[in-house]
Amino acid sequence: MQVGLELATKRLLSPMRRLLCKLLFFLCLPVAMAMPQTPALPSGYNYDEAKVPAYALLDPLRADGQAITTAKAWERHRAELIRAFETNVYGETPQAARTLPLHFRVLEHDTPAMSGLAMRRQVLIPLTPAGEAGAAMHLLLYLPARARGAVPVILGLNFQGNASVANDPGILASAVWQAAAERGASPQKVDFPADKRGAQASEWQVKMLLRRGYGLATVYYGDIEPDFKNVTGAGVRAYYQPPTDPKNEQWGALGAWAWGLSRALDYLRTDAKIDSDEIVVTGHSRLGKAADWAAAQDTRFAALLSTESGKGGQSLYRRDFGETIAHLERSFPYWLCPEFAQWVAHDSEIPVDGNLLLALVAPRPLYVASAEQDLFSDPRGEFLAALDVGKVYALFGKRGLETGSMPAVNQPVMHDVAYHIRSGVHDVTAFDWEQYLNFLDQHFGSPLTRRRR
Repeated sequence: MQVGLELATKRLLSPMRRLLCKLLFFLCLPVAMAMPQTPALPSGYNYDEAKVPAYALLDPLRADGQAITTAKAWERHRAELIRAFETNVYGETPQAARTLPLHFRVLEHDTPAMSGLAMRRQVLIPLTPAGEAGAAMHLLLYLPARARGAVPVILGLNFQGNASVANDPGILASAVWQAAAERGASPQKVDFPADKRGAQASEWQVKMLLRRGYGLATVYYGDIEPDFKNVTGAGVRAYYQPPTDPKNEQWGALGAWAWGLSRALDYLRTDAKIDSDEIVVTGHSRLGKAADWAAAQDTRFAALLSTESGKGGQSLYRRDFGETIAHLERSFPYWLCPEFAQWVAHDSEIPVDGNLLLALVAPRPLYVASAEQDLFSDPRGEFLAALDVGKVYALFGKRGLETGSMPAVNQPVMHDVAYHIRSGVHDVTAFDWEQYLNFLDQHFGSPLTRRRR
């Protein structure tokens, strides 16, 4: 009788259990779907701080065994460091490119945009003496509509085409590069995809910049140089270093993109509506590397805002964490000069590093930003590089990070050098832009409140 009762109870409870399990599943499903997913990291690399071997940072204040103790001595050392980066990482910009005269054609002149918030301008800037028959870049410029006097402008390259940076139907949709659908085929330039219009609006926060009194200028990086291994003869490198040149590809794509930023700067400095002393360069990821190198070479950039540029940019090669020189050389050899390959598996021996690159920005305002889940870029390495450059800023009476430890997540440290690590992944977010604008306000004064020329 007892056995029969237990069996009957189990039969009764079994459907109830199944119903309860289903109910709990559907109740928990929205929570599970809402939880942020940690992105998968490339395998085969170190992401464990306990496994980072001992290493020694290169000292930006030593040259030929001698200490550099004055700003004047540092300025002499700058040229040596630039040459070291040209030789070992980015390649040397050809002389013909350096001396290219500025030509441009305004395609659209100061059209009201963003519901009256902005004036939009679009400009074609040839990148070869052949003019528009050769490589040319399309520059998109937004200026605050109610600006009084010349305004500061933030300049950066974009990944997906100018029409991707804002939900603005007036942005001219120029051709973009597209990877081949079939293995072995070459990438092609295609009409801008309609579904990509405004696709990167969250990464650019154009309205936030305009409301804070800043202008934005951007160029599609593929206008300068395509970002593919198997494309030759389609960018500025092929023009200035053709295949017959024995130094072919000495100039890496990162160097070409950095040069393109300086050519955009040439144009912006001609505009009386822009404060030529407050043109700031920014970039994210590989385009952060290009921005780092542009700011290092071209002291006309008033400040650098560098977002997660990682190895090859603001992080440290010799810190064995995340990406390595081997990965850069295997995946993106065209970014870099041929000599970079000699440092594969010799990351701790390369004679330059991220701290030296950032030091070349001194004494101008420098902001380095990381993301908590972006371990491949090595956030701690980015922080340590930014921390180390404080000694160079001190030569000019400027303040470095002045902190003994890495700041907490979403807690920026801002002096003449600034740093934050935010929650989230490899990206540019509204949080990053808010801190950048606060930083620029701190150094130059808010464009909304100060008198301008």
